[in-house]
Amino acid sequence: MATEVLEIMETVAITISGFLIKKYVFLEPDLEAGKQRIFYCVSFFLVVISLFAFGKDVATLAALFMIGLNICLSRKKHRLRGLISMVPFLGIINGLFVPFLLVPPYLFALSAQETRIYQFTFYGVLAVLLILFYLKGRKWRSWFDENMQHRSLRKSEKYLLWVVGILMLLFSNISNSAMQNAVDLVSFIGISSISAFVMTITIIVLIMQGNKRSFYHEQVSNMQSGMITFMAEVVENRDDNTGGHIRRTAEYVEGIAKELKKQEKYSEILTDKYLNDMVVAAPLHDIGKIHIPDIVLNKPGKLTEEEFEVMKTHTTAGEELLNRAKEELGESGYLNMAVEMAAYHHEWWNGKGYPYGISGEEIPLCARIMAVADVFDALTSKRCYKSAMPLEKAYAIIREESGTHFDSAVVEAFFSAMDNKSPHEKC
Repeated sequence: MATEVLEIMETVAITISGFLIKKYVFLEPDLEAGKQRIFYCVSFFLVVISLFAFGKDVATLAALFMIGLNICLSRKKHRLRGLISMVPFLGIINGLFVPFLLVPPYLFALSAQETRIYQFTFYGVLAVLLILFYLKGRKWRSWFDENMQHRSLRKSEKYLLWVVGILMLLFSNISNSAMQNAVDLVSFIGISSISAFVMTITIIVLIMQGNKRSFYHEQVSNMQSGMITFMAEVVENRDDNTGGHIRRTAEYVEGIAKELKKQEKYSEILTDKYLNDMVVAAPLHDIGKIHIPDIVLNKPGKLTEEEFEVMKTHTTAGEELLNRAKEELGESGYLNMAVEMAAYHHEWWNGKGYPYGISGEEIPLCARIMAVADVFDALTSKRCYKSAMPLEKAYAIIREESGTHFDSAVVEAFFSAMDNKSPHEKC
């Protein structure tokens, strides 16, 4: 009877540990709260039925299968990979349990009855710890659910967990075999089991610390992005004509870039990092206007040639200002991008733009994308010297200037992105 109870306790411990490792170490998402609770109940029911019907080994496989199925159902993509992602789970669980279950009874030469008592005590303590985690860890779990649910492990961390899981499974199987056959391998069992435990704990702690660092890094990045947008809005507020311009152009830039990526255009340039840096940098494209006198910046009528020459200097002024920021703050992907967008967003594909008169792919891709976004927003926005242009007329101008003012691939992506917008978003 005691053996059967121990098998139930061990199987339940493996199942619970597997679900905890799935969420808090492998960062796999859960189903919706109600559905996840139902899934837990069904999983434990099937595991217990498997234990009574087929034995502990089948019950353990059933637990792993249910964890893998939970991963598949919870993911939005790559669902089938969830079935193989739980392979290292058993090794990691064994790496945590083996030192406590095997080493002390062997080292202290406990009898069979004393070993059972020790194992009952171990699972009892484990149950108490899990209950405390459930009751006292709500605040931490809420923090985790809020800030970590959208994260995923890096490839290197996944490979490391796989290696550790397989090694731990080998160690625990060898140790179990040696114990059952009464082989005199005390030193080997002790060293391998404790090494397994230390390695497993170390890897888990390192990954969780890495996740925490990623969270704080994202917080700092979000704060920096907010400060960038705020600075750009301060500059924009000097210009009575361009309320909301920087936010709208940033949205257009993101839509165009994503569409280009979907169409596999400029795929060697449009990495995820490039796209993210471009969206962050977009609000700074007109920051050079801080150097333009109000009499020119807010003139209600058409600019004279001399005034237009002054206005054109906002590109080089922005480039200089952002280069100084780089010298003070150090190299940064989004600052490099901001320099290019500020300097080149008025260059033309045919070389007739300003300030440098460069053409074609000499113009950085981020600036070519910003050129379309900037012109389209200027056409469709009300200014003190003109009314907002109807959408269809603005679309016609963008089409007409494809291949002369604008990169035709960027124009094509712009229209695809606009087609995917709702009518409300287009207005």
